[in-house]
Amino acid sequence: MVCCLNPNCENPQNPDGANFCLSCGTELVSLLRNRYRIITPLGRGGFARTYIAEDIDKLNERCVVKQLVLSQFYGSQGSQAHKKATELFEREAKRLKELGEHLQIPNLYAYFKEAEYLYLVQQFIEGQNLLQELKQQGVFDEAKIRDFLNDLLSVLVDIHQQQVIHRDIKPENIIRRQNDGKLVLIDFGVAKQKTEPTNTTLGTIIGSLGYAPIEQMQAGKVFPSSDIYSLGITCFQLLTNISPSSLWMKQGYGWTSNWRQHLTQPISQELEMILNKSLQENHEQRYQSAQAVLQDLKKLPPLRYTSTPTVIPPTLPSRTQPQNQHQSTRYLPQFSNSRLLSGAIIAGSGSSFLAIALISFLGTTWISSGLWLLILGGLVFIQSRPLLEKAYLIVVAIIANLLVIFIFRNLLINNLLKAGLNGLLLVGLLVILAGLLTVIIVGVSEIINKLISKYL
Repeated sequence: MVCCLNPNCENPQNPDGANFCLSCGTELVSLLRNRYRIITPLGRGGFARTYIAEDIDKLNERCVVKQLVLSQFYGSQGSQAHKKATELFEREAKRLKELGEHLQIPNLYAYFKEAEYLYLVQQFIEGQNLLQELKQQGVFDEAKIRDFLNDLLSVLVDIHQQQVIHRDIKPENIIRRQNDGKLVLIDFGVAKQKTEPTNTTLGTIIGSLGYAPIEQMQAGKVFPSSDIYSLGITCFQLLTNISPSSLWMKQGYGWTSNWRQHLTQPISQELEMILNKSLQENHEQRYQSAQAVLQDLKKLPPLRYTSTPTVIPPTLPSRTQPQNQHQSTRYLPQFSNSRLLSGAIIAGSGSSFLAIALISFLGTTWISSGLWLLILGGLVFIQSRPLLEKAYLIVVAIIANLLVIFIFRNLLINNLLKAGLNGLLLVGLLVILAGLLTVIIVGVSEIINKLISKYL
């Protein structure tokens, strides 16, 4: 097959021996630069098209040919865009040349102009990008996220040391190499040298919506922490299978402060803290280097795994014997109560004061209890917490208040206004008691949680 190089051709595949494209009539080029045989289109984006090709000088080794379409730009604005696109295309070639010696970055093979197009030829990476992997295998668990971060952060450490900011980290630009499973970072088309001046003129802001940080999109400024933000966004998408672009279109950058509520599986508190710091809107509050993230990753406690040993029977299994003799190793999720302690104390002690006040002024326990539960539920559910945490806070508050209200009903008269100073002091003691009960409840639930994780 011969592939048509007209970027606007709707059906570029042609049979061998054809001189003109059967779809658009464009003259066909059998060998680009007398060396590269274009096989099939690979993708398109922005002003560039990519193709899979064979290098006949290397025993038909596969490579990727990227084509910059210069004929798209017209008029005064077109000439400016043409200049910028050409500059970025040449810059990508330079970046690949400088960084291509890294085993997880594609090598540059050639950069040239032929006819009206600029071409860049680079190493072909056999494998799936992470967006394809996400669609095929489903969301990542914490173990895969840790492996992902450890693997890709080592690449970022190296490119940042060479003063290069990628500026377009997202699942589509990360390929898991088929032969060794290592992650390869691709598409340096908008990568920027830190020493290069920032161009903030209209139309020069570059990045993918939802993945690029605010300083990159609004001011054109980038730092190593800008890549770390995009890496954090990528982790979020791999954990949830939710497109950051859709959230950005609805909420701007505000959604990153509530990213936890979109989680559908538990992750450790320590990993959550790493991701949260990476996703800060203010670049100064993020990690300032990829190495700093790696250091915190190394401090993460090991994941808990459970496995059922495989038993080999001395005789052949009978027909009634279960088919599944063993289970694969799996991660046992652990719900962390310690990080909820402050919220639980506030919910327990604060709601106890509310309950006492309602009973004192309304006089009836049932109406007061219903109103108390309604107010408590409303105050808890407006918080930016996962649903499981909200339910946990309400349960803790209910348990703590049962004892407090029982004591109050037996020791204090119903009207606080008639109780005087002694009554108010007793109410204060009951509120403190509710806080202490909350601490005990959280501590007991933490112990139970650890015992379940250890023995189940």
